[in-house]
Amino acid sequence: MDVERLMHLPIFGELDHHDLSQIAHRVNEVEIPDGALLIEQGALPYDVFVLEEGTVEVTRDGEAVATLGAGEVVGEIALLNPQRRTASVRATSPVRAVVLRTDDLDVLADEMPEVLRQLRTIAERRLRELEGGG
Repeated sequence: MDVERLMHLPIFGELDHHDLSQIAHRVNEVEIPDGALLIEQGALPYDVFVLEEGTVEVTRDGEAVATLGAGEVVGEIALLNPQRRTASVRATSPVRAVVLRTDDLDVLADEMPEVLRQLRTIAERRLRELEGGG
């Protein structure tokens, strides 16, 4: 993964070049076709996706709850709170994303806690939105 590309993703934007290069060695890049399922509600969590290009629809109990695009993060709630996936996520266009695995988050928690803090902030906001607390 190219450090320059990571630098343009908001979740990594405040990190210095050294930290970004450490993350670049831990993440994978995936390309997901339009219509493909990234995350299934109720499944066990293994990944967090940082969307680089494209859009996804988030559904909960079959009902659309959000449309997300480039720069946004999906899958973080279940990884930060030990629980099954709270929603399904499906690509609504071709998507390119950076993927962080559970094991990578454990290392980041030790080496770069600021990234984990950002993920926690995003997760807390999304949980409030899902619970109707806006």
